[in-house]
Amino acid sequence: MASLEIALCGNRLRRAGRSGRRAKVKFCTGEQDRAQAMVRRFFGRRLDRGQLAALVGAPEHAEVEVGVYQGGLHLEFSDPPRYRYRGVSRVAPRPGRPVLIIDALHIHRPALRGQGLGLTIFSRQLATADRLHILRIETYAGRRNDENGYYTWPRYGFAGRLPRWLQARLSPALAGAVDVLDLMESAAGRAWWRRRGAAMHLVFDASYNSRCQQVFARYGVEKGVS
Repeated sequence: MASLEIALCGNRLRRAGRSGRRAKVKFCTGEQDRAQAMVRRFFGRRLDRGQLAALVGAPEHAEVEVGVYQGGLHLEFSDPPRYRYRGVSRVAPRPGRPVLIIDALHIHRPALRGQGLGLTIFSRQLATADRLHILRIETYAGRRNDENGYYTWPRYGFAGRLPRWLQARLSPALAGAVDVLDLMESAAGRAWWRRRGAAMHLVFDASYNSRCQQVFARYGVEKGVS
């Protein structure tokens, strides 16, 4: 279950892909050949370690582990032994093009929350997905304990049809909203979703000029990312 344990991002952000030291990338024991064969099958070419790190959005200084899992490519980053953050993604086969699935994104250290780290991580993933012609990114946005993925992923542009039971609870001013992105278009809608929203499966359409891309671009401008 993917969650995003950060507050809304502040203005101190670095542009995705512009980093100092690169993340350290290693393959799971005995899985390098299989993983690289899977990469070639998905993308038609070999990816270097920097590209693999960018595909999972790994921050500077992170350690990245690459392997295979359930017929797909498994990518995980963290920063042991400090363990300030952790992210897990997969590239899974689908008819036509592979999809990128974000299984988890946790910012464990409170001092790092609200500093734009989550937005920078996803910006890096999205830019890499674009270069690799991945057109669909999926996640399950959680809402339990201190998870706020249910709210933050839609702010980033992830879309998902509202269940009927939630549509029935919308205030009269928000009636007619059928997708969570409909609620993200107004302050009232965002406030309602923050209070009443639920965990749900979300999808980011990474094709050029999609609604998801437009929402993400506006949010990036709002938070100082260009």
